[in-house]
Amino acid sequence: MANTQVGGASMVSSATRNEGVISLAHLRDIKAPGTELTLSINPDIWEIKKHLTVSDVRNSQTRLMLPKDHVAAHILYYLTDEERTMIEDVNNHQGLRISVYDSDTGSLHQLTLKKWHSSGSYVFISNWNEQFVIRRNLKAGNLIGLFWNTYASRLHFRVIRCHYDH
Repeated sequence: MANTQVGGASMVSSATRNEGVISLAHLRDIKAPGTELTLSINPDIWEIKKHLTVSDVRNSQTRLMLPKDHVAAHILYYLTDEERTMIEDVNNHQGLRISVYDSDTGSLHQLTLKKWHSSGSYVFISNWNEQFVIRRNLKAGNLIGLFWNTYASRLHFRVIRCHYDH
């Protein structure tokens, strides 16, 4: 068995039949504030990616519009029938409150997801501008990523690339 130090954490690899397997069990006891460990087989966990548009960051719009296919496959899929009804029911103007974890800052926020039947798109409303656009200084052209964390039952958000990056 080999013990290796990586970024202050000990990584132990097995010298048995599972050569090259790295145990992360020791990380469960680390009590660092604002730290969350997300493991994935896919190195790119950001299932929904979007370049923000002018209307996504405009103060008068106060919403983030997302493509319906991506929302159906990567968010609605994980919700209950009742939760999906709250989002998609034309008579329900409330939508569904969803916890959104900002992976860049370690902060947790609440947004409302609802379907706009006129366009068939899904939108996040209620605090999008205040909690994301203004707080994170988001600009048109920024590339953001989202994925649903099934363990925590919440959406994760990240700015993948700022508008001035090439």
